Amino acid sequence: MSSIKIKEDLLLSCEQQIMHKYTIVQDKIKSIVASLDDDTKSSAGDKHQTARAMLQIDREQAGERLVEIEKTLEVLYKINPTKTASNAHLGSLVSTNKGVFFLSISLGVVTHQNTTYYCIGLQTPIGKLLFGKQVGDTFCFRDTTYRIKSIV
Repeated sequence: MSSIKIKEDLLLSCEQQIMHKYTIVQDKIKSIVASLDDDTKSSAGDKHQTARAMLQIDREQAGERLVEIEKTLEVLYKINPTKTASNAHLGSLVSTNKGVFFLSISLGVVTHQNTTYYCIGLQTPIGKLLFGKQVGDTFCFRDTTYRIKSIV
């Protein structure tokens, strides 16, 4: 399988996982809004006000999470899986002596065709170390030395 196809598949996997999270948060917001609507019809009093306040806080937190997910999707949509360069950049597949990294979003381990890939964001500590590196470069992360074998 070509490296471009692997990048496309990893990108699709990242997008599917983020869209799943997006759907969960949207459903949670709908549930909270429905609870708020139902709660409006309930009895008044301190207990009622406390419950409403807690639902409002939950709704705000879910809204913030939705914004984070949307920002993550924006990063994914910037990735061109066919773009290659000699330096590691957003969308690069970087093979090292200690693993293969997909510079994309902070998603963690993704297994594709029995190979483990680490989907990492450029803002992460290891992402910052990888960014701009070339084949043959080395870097240290958590007392481990990594040597870059290839960049696609």
